[in-house]
Amino acid sequence: MRVSPQILSLFAVGLILRPQIVGVGPLVPRIQAALGISHGVAGLLATIPVLCMGVFAPLAPPMLRRYGSRTAIGAALVGAGTFGVLRALAPGAPLVLLLTIPVGVGIAIAGTLVPVVVKDEYPDRPSLGTGVYVTGINVGATAAAVAAAPLARAAGWRGTLVTYSLISLVLVVPWLVRRHPPAEPPERAPLPFGSRLAWVLIAAFALQSILFYGFNAWIADVYTERGWSDTSAGALVAIMNGVALVTGLATALAADHVGTRRAFLGVASVTAVAGATLIAADVPGAWAWAVLLGGAIGINFTTVMTLPLDAGDTRAEVVAMTTVMLGVGYSLSALSPVVLGALRDATGSFTLPLALLAADAAAMVVLTVRMPARFRRAPASSAR
Repeated sequence: MRVSPQILSLFAVGLILRPQIVGVGPLVPRIQAALGISHGVAGLLATIPVLCMGVFAPLAPPMLRRYGSRTAIGAALVGAGTFGVLRALAPGAPLVLLLTIPVGVGIAIAGTLVPVVVKDEYPDRPSLGTGVYVTGINVGATAAAVAAAPLARAAGWRGTLVTYSLISLVLVVPWLVRRHPPAEPPERAPLPFGSRLAWVLIAAFALQSILFYGFNAWIADVYTERGWSDTSAGALVAIMNGVALVTGLATALAADHVGTRRAFLGVASVTAVAGATLIAADVPGAWAWAVLLGGAIGINFTTVMTLPLDAGDTRAEVVAMTTVMLGVGYSLSALSPVVLGALRDATGSFTLPLALLAADAAAMVVLTVRMPARFRRAPASSAR
């Protein structure tokens, strides 16, 4: 079967959006030793780009109106890759942290605009279009987690981050060279801070994102402290993201035809509570608990990223809903890695941080039960 350039380039964009964040988690012990920093400061390497993804998301709509999706997304990703190389080569912790900011800005702009591309190019299959780039995100995150320890042994943590950045620059090419269908710039729409739907989106995105970034930042370190090797602990991150890849793709293929958004979110959230609780309690069977978490993360992320397409009736509304969801959601979830790291420093163990992640998953269950009717209905495309 021939894969269209649209699908290929959208998938490639997804591949770029997480390695510079997720790939840092398995490298944290090496980075801490090399730079002489605490868990709390090391957590900033994950917190800064996620915070930028929230704070700078509002830059995306004006860039889209002025430059169009191809140029805006392409320039943002090229910038993220270029500054990623500079960050990896920077001497000293302050400069490494400072150069993490433009990496996050580029990821923020590109990630906010991709749902608009889905709205334009997959109007009747929003979950499929969302699933293509979400699958790319999960593949990129999984590959970064798998490769981190072997690359670090061969080239050090700096060489590993350089490799991620250079690969990202190569992956921008399919997006830049393919023909994009003509699309009118979206009209201006006010950011819907007064809308209940918008705050449901914010809460859903923040809760699932806290779970994702919290575990990706620290699960390798958790099991290293429990006596695992860095390779085995890094493989645990890879397993989690690999399962997320499979369940995210399955959700993308199924969600436009069967069930409801609430059904997908409910199953995933209950599963996340189980996985997070078992890891927090240090129950033997970490590989199985990582599988549970990965399954929940994949379903939740794919489904939540589709919600703005349900909430917005026009391109302008989709842009506004997505901007608010990602802007506030990422700003809230960005605190997860650094707060959890600081709690680890303060308490001397990961028991409390892991318990908070389990509580976060439980809050997602409550939100799903109370979700507005607009997101509880059958998928729109199956009703046509």
